[in-house]
Amino acid sequence: MRYFFEDCVLDTDRRELRRGPDVVPTTPQVLDLLEYLIRSRDRVVSKDDLINAIWNGRIVSDGALTTRLNAVRRAIGDSGEQQRLIKTFPRKGFRFVGAVHDEDRCPGTAVVSDALAEPLKLARAAGKTAVSVPDPSEKVVGKRRSHDWLGHLRGPLKLFGGALASVAAIGAIAGGLAGYWNVWKTIRTDVVREAQKIQGQPTVRPEIAPRLSLVVLPFANLNNDPEQDHFADAITTELTTDLARTSATFVVGRETAFTYKNKSIDLKQLGADLGIRWAVHGAVRRNGDQVRINVSLTDLHTARDIWSDRFDGDRTSLAVLQHNIIARLLCVAHLHLRQYEEAIEQCSRSLNIGANLQAYIS
Repeated sequence: MRYFFEDCVLDTDRRELRRGPDVVPTTPQVLDLLEYLIRSRDRVVSKDDLINAIWNGRIVSDGALTTRLNAVRRAIGDSGEQQRLIKTFPRKGFRFVGAVHDEDRCPGTAVVSDALAEPLKLARAAGKTAVSVPDPSEKVVGKRRSHDWLGHLRGPLKLFGGALASVAAIGAIAGGLAGYWNVWKTIRTDVVREAQKIQGQPTVRPEIAPRLSLVVLPFANLNNDPEQDHFADAITTELTTDLARTSATFVVGRETAFTYKNKSIDLKQLGADLGIRWAVHGAVRRNGDQVRINVSLTDLHTARDIWSDRFDGDRTSLAVLQHNIIARLLCVAHLHLRQYEEAIEQCSRSLNIGANLQAYIS
């Protein structure tokens, strides 16, 4: 299916967005979001609708959703200030308000129909005229039978009039077909020329920037006490929620993450299946009120741990422990993505980070 709006064409079969003759570099998620908004343009879609359709219900922060919507607007020449094509309805959601033509028609169809319509009208008019020629015999009603010889001419006159109508109709149709052929030759030439132009252009591959996208895998319970499993699960859930609330961070939902609990995981395959860059995992040990949390951050492209640390505290300071873990994770992840401005705030909050930040950069 192809959707036409303004100077843009979204081809869902080729997974391609064009503005004029140029291919617009876009990520797959931006294309999915644009297609969903266009297909749902008859209503306002909520944030939950977008998350369920594009992210399959996974936890997504408001900042991450806003970032994707801004990317869609930039790709189609719109903006949050103009909202010419995508309109935001406060506390309601979003709607694609641009005029869309979503049928794959040959551009010459309407032209060809018009070229044939007029000759066919002429043919029908000619036929009606020939049939409605007054019969001379109708004017001699009441006269003597000696004048009935005019009645014998009725049949030949009708045949002659019908023949004239047929000739007129054939001529009109032939003229229409000639016009159709001329239009088709023009269309075909334009289509071939455009196809050659497109084939001659180099393929544009979008540069997909590395995202701060991750999953928090279920933390292991090191107490060997099944009753403590809920405590380790609670730590996993809290870290997932806190990370998802961070601006411009994409976090896989808790339900999906817990399907990997107590399973052997191929980390590279995990990254490919979920479309993410990082995995957070670790273990929890509890001794009375004392708590120790071991945390690691793994790059799923290489299956290599890029950072690990241990956090000690008590049950009353769990919120502080989690705050420090989140800050350290984001600091290291931003540094590896070379997003230095984003890393400054998180690194300043984290613990045990010296002045030599370069040591954390791969």
